[in-house]
Amino acid sequence: MPGLVLLRHGESVANAEDVFAGWLDVPLTERGRAEARDAAGSLAGLCPDAVHTSVLRRAVETARLLIEEAGWELTPSAHWRLNERHYGALQGLVKDEARARFGAGKVQWWRRGADGRPPQADHAALAAQRSDPRYAALPEAAAVSGESLADVVERMMPYWHNVLAPELAADRTVVVVGHGNALRALMHVCTGMSLDQTGCKELGTAVPVTIQAQILVP
Repeated sequence: MPGLVLLRHGESVANAEDVFAGWLDVPLTERGRAEARDAAGSLAGLCPDAVHTSVLRRAVETARLLIEEAGWELTPSAHWRLNERHYGALQGLVKDEARARFGAGKVQWWRRGADGRPPQADHAALAAQRSDPRYAALPEAAAVSGESLADVVERMMPYWHNVLAPELAADRTVVVVGHGNALRALMHVCTGMSLDQTGCKELGTAVPVTIQAQILVP
C-alpha cells in the first residue's frame, strides 16, 4: 500500500501559551524549530515523493526545516485546505479563558466533538481574513468563520480527491506537515476511521505518524 506520513508542526507560540490559534498565523518557538529539525532523524531513510503543508507559517516553517535537515530535494506544496480548524471566536483566547467564558464542557465539545462548531469570528477578524492575500482571491477560504471537525473534513475533500489520493494511488510516498485537527480529519478521510475515533487521537508536535491509506478512490 502507498505510504502517508503525517507530521504536526513543531511547537508554536500559541502551543507554548496554551492559546487557541486556528487560522491565526503564529510562529514556531525555538523549541518548535528544534523539534522540526529533530523530526528529520525520526524519518531517516525516508525518500518522499511529495511534501504538502498548509499556508500557515508554523506548518510552512516546519516543512522547510524538515526538508533542509533531511536533505530532501523537494519544494513543499502549500494550500489553505490543509489549514488548521478555524476556531472562530475562540482564536486568540487562552484556553482557560475560553473555559471560564463559555464553560469547560462546551469548550471540550468544540475541541473534540465531531460536530462541535465554535461561535463565529467577529466582523473585525473576518475583515482581516478577507484582506489577507492568501485568502482574498479565494471566496471559499475568505468566508470560513468557525469550523467543526466535520467541517474541516468537508473543506479538505477537494484537496484529497484532486491531489493526495491520486499521488497515493500512484504509489508515491507523501508527507503532510499540518495541524492537529487537520491531520485528524485527514486520518478519517484516508482510513475510514470514524471522526469520533480520530478526533480523540493525541498528536505530539513534530512526531511523525505513518499510516497506510486505505481509501484512495474519490
